[in-house]
Amino acid sequence: MKLIVKSCVVACAVACSLALAPVAAQAQQPAASTTAAASASTVTSQLLPYLPAEAAVKEALLSSPLMQAARSKKEASTARAKGIDAGTAEFTLRSTSQRRRDVAAGTQLHESMVSIERPVRFWGKRGIDADLATQTQAFADIEYADAMHEGARELMHFWFAYLRALVDQKNAVTTFDLAAKMQRLTQSQLKQGEISQLDAELANAEFERITAARSVVDAQLASSASAFTRRYEGLVLPTRVPVALRIDAPPNLPALTENMVAMRQEFLDKNHELNMMRVDAKRLRLAADRASRDRLPDPTVGVFSGRERAGAETISGVMFSMPFPSTSRFHHASAAVADAQAASDKVLLAEQQLGAMFDSMWIQFQHKRTAADNLKSAAQRQALAAEKSVKAYTLGEGSLSGVLLIARMASDNLNAAEHMQLEVVELLALMRLDLHQMWDFDE
Repeated sequence: MKLIVKSCVVACAVACSLALAPVAAQAQQPAASTTAAASASTVTSQLLPYLPAEAAVKEALLSSPLMQAARSKKEASTARAKGIDAGTAEFTLRSTSQRRRDVAAGTQLHESMVSIERPVRFWGKRGIDADLATQTQAFADIEYADAMHEGARELMHFWFAYLRALVDQKNAVTTFDLAAKMQRLTQSQLKQGEISQLDAELANAEFERITAARSVVDAQLASSASAFTRRYEGLVLPTRVPVALRIDAPPNLPALTENMVAMRQEFLDKNHELNMMRVDAKRLRLAADRASRDRLPDPTVGVFSGRERAGAETISGVMFSMPFPSTSRFHHASAAVADAQAASDKVLLAEQQLGAMFDSMWIQFQHKRTAADNLKSAAQRQALAAEKSVKAYTLGEGSLSGVLLIARMASDNLNAAEHMQLEVVELLALMRLDLHQMWDFDE
């Protein structure tokens, strides 16, 4: 019977070794297609094993309701830009018909008049309207590109949320299998009188705790998968964690070798939100100039023709009218200048905030990358300790509580190392995405 017990313990040791220190038995499968990998730049090649194929991402984004709404909004803005360029002036047709009664002669005469008139833009207003239309169209283009960019960021967020849930589920399954084997082993030992009832209860409690934890992570994985597939039906989620996350995988965490100052400036130059604010500030400055010129109203000119005294007399001529400007035009122009200045000040504030955000992402990446390396090293050492503790237990050394504790620590360390590695990869992927070095689908 002791031989049977030792065999079960050895089997448990093998399971622990397989769960915590697997041997690399399969080649790494690229997450992107061969075409996408060939076209990817060297700065993003290390991210490919963690991400979906670029072509599939683009197709999923273009078919999403978010981009359909953004496309419609761009069409509306384009129409508004054309309307600004065309101006609001319209031809006005006037027609009058009247009867003249000559009391002395006792006659009634039919008379009529027709005129056509139109306001005329002058004092350089037409050129400013053309510039306003150009800036409005530029804003619409950047807004559409920003919607695509934010859609890519959202997709990446849901993708990594699913990967984290997949890591948790994988860890829960391996620890569940180990706890189940330990429970069966302790029940057999209890029947043979080799361990106390307390040790058996301890193994049962550990099994129940891990069973509950597995139920929680299964629910989290299903929730993450549902949230992703409901938004991006065309993308297929992986069923296994990336091979690069395995504990025995070589250290291949991507690194940032570029200069931070240069990258920050590139980030600020390509940031859609900031570029929209810059274009909007230009548009408001043009609007302020337009409002200043509007302090002198546009004149209205036209021609007219009339018949008097039943056609005995005909008249024709040119008409000209111009309203006298009121003080409201001056105040409106002053408000437009203040709005333009406020928009320019907001651009400077946004540059400071976005620059600080980029610096924060850079610093977090550098420190978390170091932390990921340390956690992976700790997980490898803890896995080795767990394997040795199980072997010692088979030889009658140590206690069951010690074995369970070391196995739990090894599992937690491995999970923490995988999570930290995913955080590092996600941080770098977001930075590369904001720099338009990957998933650059701007049209």
